[in-house]
Amino acid sequence: MYYPKIIYENVPYVYFLTCGYLFAFYDTWPTITSAALLYCAGSITLVTRSEYRRLDRRKPEVKNTSTKYKLPEWLYEYLPYGYFAFAMIIILKTNLPGLQLFAFCLMILALKNLLFRVNNRRKAKSLF
Repeated sequence: MYYPKIIYENVPYVYFLTCGYLFAFYDTWPTITSAALLYCAGSITLVTRSEYRRLDRRKPEVKNTSTKYKLPEWLYEYLPYGYFAFAMIIILKTNLPGLQLFAFCLMILALKNLLFRVNNRRKAKSLF
């Protein structure tokens, strides 16, 4: 089935917006569970798209034998989304200024990681 590009590209962001709405305005367990599932679906969709659209694909033998990366690749891919989710929970559910500052820093870290990741995966590596 074919969806128009404007709908296809924005589905994960609709998941995130719906998740934020449910989490911000409702406090029952079914809605919190639904919000968590929508957030996971949006994250999985974006990570899967990123993997398929990568221009800097690594060879499988290099990926398995490299000791450069200390985290498993799946954890590395989902870590910024975890940072952002944890930060949003702190911001929406606490009133302590110290924790909210910590959450804001987590959001900045997640955004920085995602922006660097998008930038590094979309362009080919240069010699300079």
